[in-house]
Amino acid sequence: MSGTAQLTNPSALEQKSLGMQVGLSVVTLGLYPLYWFYSTASQLDAATDKSLTPIFGIIPVLNFVCAWQVADAAEAVTDQDKEILFILFLVFGVLSWYWIQSGINQAASN
Repeated sequence: MSGTAQLTNPSALEQKSLGMQVGLSVVTLGLYPLYWFYSTASQLDAATDKSLTPIFGIIPVLNFVCAWQVADAAEAVTDQDKEILFILFLVFGVLSWYWIQSGINQAASN
């Protein structure tokens, strides 16, 4: 399926505290973002019309494929283009994390 991602099942999205995520990242010495990436890919797979492969998010090299898939599906919950989100994943992941989680939180609350 091509084109912009569409939100088809908002109930599959889960609100998460951004502050708690930062705290968990520190406490787990940076392992929590791997879980977040997998969890977010799974949520976006269930909530959008895009097909994602969440397990790729934790496999080196294939995680770039998953980052592209997440960025593509995240267009449904953010006001950002997938290209911008993907580049941010590569260069400044914290900002893409913030935008995507904020979008998920907003879509889940509606």
